[in-house]
Amino acid sequence: MVQWAWKGYASNAYGHDSLNVKTMKGTGLPDHDMALTLVDALDTLYLVGMFEEFDRASEWVANNMEQRIFLSGFISLFETTIRLMGGLLSSYYMSGHVHLLTIANKLGMALSPAFTVYTHGIPDKDYDIVSKRTRASPSLAEIGTLQMEFKYLAQLTEYPRYQEQVDRISDSLAKQVEEKYTNGLLPVQLNQQSGKISTSKITLGANGDSYYEYLLKQWLQSGKKEDKFKTQYMTAVDGIMDKLVGKSKPNGLVFIGELVYGKFEPKMDHLVCFVPGMLTLGYMNGMPEEHLTLAKQLMETCYQMYAQMAAKLAPEIMYFNMKENVEEDLLVSATDAFNLLRPETVESLMVMYRVTKDEKYREYGREIINAFEKNCRLERGGYASIGNVAKGPVHVGFRNEMESFFIAETLKYLFLLFSDDSMLPLDEIVFNTEAHPFPIDRAAS
Repeated sequence: MVQWAWKGYASNAYGHDSLNVKTMKGTGLPDHDMALTLVDALDTLYLVGMFEEFDRASEWVANNMEQRIFLSGFISLFETTIRLMGGLLSSYYMSGHVHLLTIANKLGMALSPAFTVYTHGIPDKDYDIVSKRTRASPSLAEIGTLQMEFKYLAQLTEYPRYQEQVDRISDSLAKQVEEKYTNGLLPVQLNQQSGKISTSKITLGANGDSYYEYLLKQWLQSGKKEDKFKTQYMTAVDGIMDKLVGKSKPNGLVFIGELVYGKFEPKMDHLVCFVPGMLTLGYMNGMPEEHLTLAKQLMETCYQMYAQMAAKLAPEIMYFNMKENVEEDLLVSATDAFNLLRPETVESLMVMYRVTKDEKYREYGREIINAFEKNCRLERGGYASIGNVAKGPVHVGFRNEMESFFIAETLKYLFLLFSDDSMLPLDEIVFNTEAHPFPIDRAAS
């Protein structure tokens, strides 16, 4: 699958952000195409043994990436950090190609002024590297998911400013939990003038998800030295169990809902399916047994989100029935029935298989692979999103792009699901939210 996905991109869109599956040409931001798929896929190419393709892409980065970074035009600070910086750092870690670290450092330097715009140190959502202009208030996930990358860059370059600028964000969020949001659950909107969280929706889906993931992973990345993140993570999981866990009717599927201005909504994004893997990774590192119990229940629900759809692929958003006398547990609206080849479920399957050794998780993975191959594979290379998983024609190419995360995350986690545990062992590395592996800092512990 990696070879076929890469064939589609490399033959038609090399050096662009992504493959347009309708035109079979490269596409990207009009004024700042940063070759996201190429960099995002580097470590996957290396991992699966596509070394010729890796070397060619690595050479392309050496020859072209610096000029791509220093183009004008707004970019997402969050996406650039997790995909581009994350991809450069992990592929340096795996291959030892020093120029990848050099480019990552130049990118870090180029992004750092974004952290100094406000006195509170929390950057805006979008940033123009050339003009240094910023715009748009960020979400919780966008400011809570920069830390692993800048910390690893600080460690490799011995330049502490990288870590200091993201620690400042973490400290601000921790203080707000301590003072106001004592159950550890933070709303997703930010008042950028004050740097304070605004009262709004609480979710582990879009705009919230990876903040919680990075609480656990920063503790692991530090060699379990930064215990404040462990404490914040455990507080948040207690809050999740208390406020966000629901059970559908009639069959009792356990799910994670949302709080919208305090009111529970039985809605769960596919993005939330990272949670079983997160909870299991925590359990593997000493968290309570009840975390694993919830993980297993949620994993089953995420699988059912695939198995109960006509295409055997999950929709982007699922609603859960909580009323009596309704036959179906799962409800999907036509506007949410699309599938973007997202990785969260297979990510959790990989972690759960490695920790529990229950073969059913590999079987679930095989079913998802078969559904991708049946519905999403393109004749000339690459894979496409589909517009309707529920019933009727699937509508191949619902979105124009084959997202960079398909090779970077979805296919990497599927490969690891069927690999030996010694392949990127979970007690030696920690994945950033874009599936880029960073080594655990043993020197810190």
